[in-house]
Amino acid sequence: MVRMSLLQPLLRTDPASPRLTVYNETTGARMEFSATTLDNWANKIGNMLLQEFDADDDTQIRIDLPISWQSAVIPLGIYNAGGTPLFTGDDAEIVFTTVENFHDWSTTDDVVVVSDDPFGRGIEESGGELPLGAVDFSPTARFYGDQFYGQAPALADFAQPDVTDERYLINGWSNKEEFDRRIMSVLAADGSVVVVTGMASTDRLAEIAQMEKVTHQLGDL
Repeated sequence: MVRMSLLQPLLRTDPASPRLTVYNETTGARMEFSATTLDNWANKIGNMLLQEFDADDDTQIRIDLPISWQSAVIPLGIYNAGGTPLFTGDDAEIVFTTVENFHDWSTTDDVVVVSDDPFGRGIEESGGELPLGAVDFSPTARFYGDQFYGQAPALADFAQPDVTDERYLINGWSNKEEFDRRIMSVLAADGSVVVVTGMASTDRLAEIAQMEKVTHQLGDL
């Protein structure tokens, strides 16, 4: 039976407008994702977790990555598959990490390595060397289907009463609770998020907020 994917409600309300925009002030990159694009990534990642790694509702998955668009979309795929994303700790069945941190997870059965390429190319595709035993995130995820047939939770389950359908500017998250509030609850409210990473002055943040038509800043979350 075909199940509704996690982000299906956003596809009904407005599939094309930006839902996630990520600035990297260190590299100058800006990436923008509509509901359609986020849904595509969430579905591919969810399918990968279910089919490649046999994840289930009890699977805890560690995300050992800097704040980036990849570290924002990977939890969407984890939730899609019914798993639990973790941003702290060292006890997980599957880990998403960087090449530099790969050996920190040598005792973990399944380690997925994520490149820092702004356009989502894999480790080897962007000129790097994939560690022995690691799974290259982007080319592996792209292999899986755009339609999700798992048992996704309802996006409404992440709603919080004081988060509305506005456009929020944030500087990231450090744990699951912050991710759920700053990303998941905003999407559940039919809103959107602008994430700014790297060093940004107060004036630069104000400039980004104006350009992106932000209505609420981090203090509002």
